[in-house]
Amino acid sequence: MKNKTVLITGANGGLGQAFVQGVLAQKPKKVYCAARDIKSLEEIKKLSSDIETIALDITDKDSISHAAETIDSLDILINNAGVNTNSRLFDNSFLDLDVNFKGTVNLTEAFFDHLKASKGKVVTITSVLALVNLPLMANYAISKSALHSFTQALRAEFGLFGGEVYEVLPGPIETRMTEGFPMPKAKPEEIVSCVIEAIKNKEFEVYPDGFSQMVKQRLQSEPEKLIEEFAMAIAAQ
Repeated sequence: MKNKTVLITGANGGLGQAFVQGVLAQKPKKVYCAARDIKSLEEIKKLSSDIETIALDITDKDSISHAAETIDSLDILINNAGVNTNSRLFDNSFLDLDVNFKGTVNLTEAFFDHLKASKGKVVTITSVLALVNLPLMANYAISKSALHSFTQALRAEFGLFGGEVYEVLPGPIETRMTEGFPMPKAKPEEIVSCVIEAIKNKEFEVYPDGFSQMVKQRLQSEPEKLIEEFAMAIAAQ
């Protein structure tokens, strides 16, 4: 990422802040840090003179258009903004899809020409739940599954222009999104370190923690049993 221009969405969150620090360590040219509430980025702005903060709501096309007009060139887009409503199937909540899928798609489309011009990179944070649904948070998993499929299609489209598309499929991370869930969680800094290493090695699907690696392995060796175990979570509610 040395001397590159980078845009990080959801930069005010736990993983977003870790990405900001991880990217800065790579000596980029400029880092655009985006969040819906620009005031939440005041402390992040102090980290480096190479940081520029920008207000961005990825569910608002006008906000996306303004961001695309503000940023005249881009080498790396890190699609980190997301939400988890922790809602079950038929809870009448489409916010997960609106943010995680539609918002990310619309933002990526807005910057597609920027990234084509630079033969850049797109890094999208999905989830290992994109591969196996946890019914306790069914709508989140559905949105990430859609985003997983989009990322595969984007990799094919973007590859025609020499660009690279990376998908990060983490398990639980120690952030506000997983507060109240008693389970082993990876530290955001560990996720970011793994992602940066994967980019160096051109590993396009990234399983950055022990939980995600376990799920990947079990989906290969005993998928039916794993799906059954995930489904059993709602029986305990």
